[in-house]
Amino acid sequence: MKFCEFTKTLLKNANPEEYSIISLDINNFHYIADTFGQETGDTVIKQLAAHIKEEFPLGTLFCRNYADNFSILVKASFRPILEDLVINATNIQAALIGLLPEYYQLEFSIGVYVINNTEEKPELMLENANMARQLGKYGLNPNRISYYTEEMKTNTERDKDVTLDMNRAFNENEFEVFFQPKFNFKTGAIIGAEALIRWNHKTKGLLTPNYFVPLFEKNGFIQKIDMLVFERVCQFLDRWNKSGADGSCPHPITISCNLSRVQLYNPDVAKRYASIAKKYHITPSKIEIELTESLMMGNKERLLRAMNEIRKAGFEISVDDFGSGFSSLSLLKDIPANVIKLDKEFLNTNNNNDKEQIIINSIIGMAKQLDITTVAEGVEDQEQSDLLKAMGCDIVQGYYYARPMPAKEYEALLHAQFDK
Repeated sequence: MKFCEFTKTLLKNANPEEYSIISLDINNFHYIADTFGQETGDTVIKQLAAHIKEEFPLGTLFCRNYADNFSILVKASFRPILEDLVINATNIQAALIGLLPEYYQLEFSIGVYVINNTEEKPELMLENANMARQLGKYGLNPNRISYYTEEMKTNTERDKDVTLDMNRAFNENEFEVFFQPKFNFKTGAIIGAEALIRWNHKTKGLLTPNYFVPLFEKNGFIQKIDMLVFERVCQFLDRWNKSGADGSCPHPITISCNLSRVQLYNPDVAKRYASIAKKYHITPSKIEIELTESLMMGNKERLLRAMNEIRKAGFEISVDDFGSGFSSLSLLKDIPANVIKLDKEFLNTNNNNDKEQIIINSIIGMAKQLDITTVAEGVEDQEQSDLLKAMGCDIVQGYYYARPMPAKEYEALLHAQFDK
């Protein structure tokens, strides 16, 4: 309340866009407090407050709202301070030596509302800054600075509708798992599939992941979806393994499931997956856990630990969108991956030139030397297919071969190929 009072006073003689309100918090702060202790959590908050006081210019107004959330009213030239905070937070990290492990890198989410109307209620300004922070929190880069736009308000209204409806939809089994077949490039045979979530809404029809997954990642509901997909995959494999004429498996297949960023903060994810696989008598190596390369841009050490736990449990690991980040080649030597999926941008034949083909060829060649399987996804035409096949890519997936389909259709496709 005092922050809003002071904000109103400071803005009386201010010009439009002279000030901005910033909403800032620490990503996964509850993990710090739960894992390293409440006292460590309190110290982290104090150090963040000290950092704001020291680094922001004189005349900046700031307060701690609750937990690890801070509000800041500051004049225009603050961007370098925020960028320094989200890139390294050196001062804060140095003050926490001995309290947090060396591998633990603090990550921040920041929302910025540029004040155009100085007579607007400060409470509404704060709400807009908070909205920008929350919407930016689970972007491709977790250390994201997100600026408020009017479009965010429209999207937020839609998100409210989805949030109010998600539990009902889950309980009424409206979420379905579709399977997009994967093919051996040399033989053309189906060797598995990628499991993809769809929402078969009772009034809106079939909704693709773009409509709801980003929100579910933000509100944590994606963990339930991840587990639902994994269990449905195990159920499917259990049926397939018994579907032969003599009750045996007609042909072994491997199915991949996507693992969300949120699950990386769950220390028991590998154990939970192993327990579900055991329940359905599934050999873990027949399930591929798929992570996007962009996850590496957050806390690399945490991701590598999670990947190692998943590998120890017997599951295969696939890195999706390989080549989309700047650290792709260095990752090849560190990641315990069995499979890499080439970034779809490389497959745009309208843009393909000699340089891009050399890059794809090199990645495939290096992967083979490292005994890593390569998958081309998003293949949409004969030209792309011929190019990748000639380069020695192992597996192909895309609309040119087959679209994602319900479980029954995919099972029928498998039987048509193997019941001969």
